[in-house]
Amino acid sequence: MAIKGLRVKLPPKDPNDRSGPDLPGSSSVSAIPEVISIFNAYVQNELPTYLIYVPDKRLVGRNEVKRMFRKEVALITEEAIHSRLVDLRESCPTAEREDAIRDIVKDTLKFAVLSHRWLDSGEPTFYDILKSFKPYGYEKLVKFCEKASEFGCRLAWSDTCCINKDSSTELEEAIRSMFKWYRDAHVCIAYLSDTTSIDDIHEDVWFTRGWTLQELLAPWRMKFYVRDWQPLTSDLNDKENMEVMAALSRATRIPLDDLRHFQPGTHNVHEKMMWASTRTTTRIEDVAYSLIGIFDVSMMVAYGEGKRAFYRLMEAIIHKCDEWQIFAWAGTSSSDSAAFPASPGGYRPLNPVDSNDALLPSTVWRGDQNIVMTKRGLQIQVLLVDLSQQEAAVYEKIGTKDVQTDVYSSYTAGVVDYWCYDASGDGILQPEQEHLCVLLRPDPRNPYAGWRKVTTPNLVTIRTESKLRRTLTSVWL
Repeated sequence: MAIKGLRVKLPPKDPNDRSGPDLPGSSSVSAIPEVISIFNAYVQNELPTYLIYVPDKRLVGRNEVKRMFRKEVALITEEAIHSRLVDLRESCPTAEREDAIRDIVKDTLKFAVLSHRWLDSGEPTFYDILKSFKPYGYEKLVKFCEKASEFGCRLAWSDTCCINKDSSTELEEAIRSMFKWYRDAHVCIAYLSDTTSIDDIHEDVWFTRGWTLQELLAPWRMKFYVRDWQPLTSDLNDKENMEVMAALSRATRIPLDDLRHFQPGTHNVHEKMMWASTRTTTRIEDVAYSLIGIFDVSMMVAYGEGKRAFYRLMEAIIHKCDEWQIFAWAGTSSSDSAAFPASPGGYRPLNPVDSNDALLPSTVWRGDQNIVMTKRGLQIQVLLVDLSQQEAAVYEKIGTKDVQTDVYSSYTAGVVDYWCYDASGDGILQPEQEHLCVLLRPDPRNPYAGWRKVTTPNLVTIRTESKLRRTLTSVWL
């Protein structure tokens, strides 16, 4: 917090840079130009803005990193490039010379990242490290650097002190790039301070925090340390230890394959939202921002917008997603759109058989494949069923049970997971099959505006006794 009347001179982009940017031709004349070019591009575009130089625990910016490692990179030879290319082509036959150089550069600049639960106070900040101030939480940073060094990393990154939060530009870059930094890191060192062994790992508060979800999914290599920085296992990569992965899967309900080989994107949105549904963040906006990398979407960071951040996240997702399961939520809707929940906590479990369309032939599909946001709201084609006509039995999903109910008989069901077998514009409900729906009613304030979505505390499904075929209807939510 700034003090009135006191002028504070902020550090330059690189806190250790006092000589300005690198000058052209400053590298060694014996260096391979292509290597230096790839090295400069890698540092400038792939590395975090600031890193900790592990040997003396000081902050270094990108220009400083370039100066520190330039001589070492200049020693890369054609023989080393050729040898690395041969190695790469054993697993990737299409690998090119540029890939080999980049791989060597990445090895030279390998860095560790820290995943942990923040202390209520005392975590070392960006300015603490610049000023060599050592608050209560500094010891955790020291231990992290020790472990990073054991993995051969001379560079390390921690979210507590490697982000200049006074710069909105640098803060936004960090948030939007964080998943990638965790993925590109040589190792993610996770400190579970509440855990003593695999037996009680599921009780650790680390599993309840919003940001740690991507920190668990993104890295290829993780090493877990429990209370007093004791290693959880003797393995170098705990993601290869199936006992640990099984314990993590039970704690998070995330499948083993996703824990070990997660791929970001807007597929399986419902499942990923379920993973996030029980997690919390200190800032409301971080509920959305912590999921940007998991869904691989782009959105502006604007602290102060509150719950609208999650609406914007859903808006970004819907532009790339055509899965009907995205409507498997209940409870409070976003104040910006009745089509979206207020948070991931609105998502509810689905029966696995009904939620898995992976085995469908290409000529058969379920639900609207062209959901789109418009000025009128989210446009989706649904199959309408008037519940007052008793064409279907209505159920509420309460916990793990499907409970039949008649409290919604005055509404119309907009089924979102109907079957389509051709391009006729008709949808089909199969007999005795569960179908997810949104409850609709005419807009009482504007009968010409179409339908309004009805809020329900639980998921609502319907089942018909016989096959029902009907022309699909576009509604705006």
